[in-house]
Amino acid sequence: MMILANMGILMTILLGKLFSRIFFGRLRAIEVERLYEQGWFAVTETCLALAILRDEFDAATLALFVFLLFCKVFHWIYEERVSFMEQQTGLTALFLVRTVSLSFILASVDFIMVMYAIENTKRYGPTMLVVFGFEFALLLVRFMSTWAKLMLNTVDILRGGEWEEKQAYVFYVDFVDDLAKLVVYVRFFFVLMKFYGMPIHILRELYITARSLINRCGDWIQTAKLSNLSSQRS
Repeated sequence: MMILANMGILMTILLGKLFSRIFFGRLRAIEVERLYEQGWFAVTETCLALAILRDEFDAATLALFVFLLFCKVFHWIYEERVSFMEQQTGLTALFLVRTVSLSFILASVDFIMVMYAIENTKRYGPTMLVVFGFEFALLLVRFMSTWAKLMLNTVDILRGGEWEEKQAYVFYVDFVDDLAKLVVYVRFFFVLMKFYGMPIHILRELYITARSLINRCGDWIQTAKLSNLSSQRS
């Protein structure tokens, strides 16, 4: 059993490196640093989640957690590459092909896993797949936000970096992203509380998302007040 587990982990690492080279090429130093940083939190949260699912823990559960972490890594690098577009002045055909292809794959995997978790829950009732369903739902929300920013960055680059309305659209994308994640986290929290107990592993992200949304609401209100004052003076 341990030999099979080690072989599975080794194959996952090799596939990760292969797919990383195909879709991203050579990773930048800051991307590697961010992977280590986010990976540490992800592993910690995984350990806490495993404690919640200890009664259902088996090889299949471990395999799903490894697959989830595998998908998260590519989501993180994808987000970093989209953010890096703001420092670029042009788009290459290779970058577009890689990014669009990876976007389709990530969206498909996230959607399929969410639907699989939903169908499994309808058929067999709450199982450990509830946790994975919500995790992939969160990844899907993050993907849609990153895809929207990819489109905005593409338009901005095509306009020579002089698109003045871009920041307003980015703000609305971030606002909707935080709102959608908060809805999923709150639902996630109460479902896990009902069937498994206190979901300690999502408390940090729940707090960060709620605080971010509150700050964005404050920024929006402040901007609206300044816009009204400006209109009255003119």
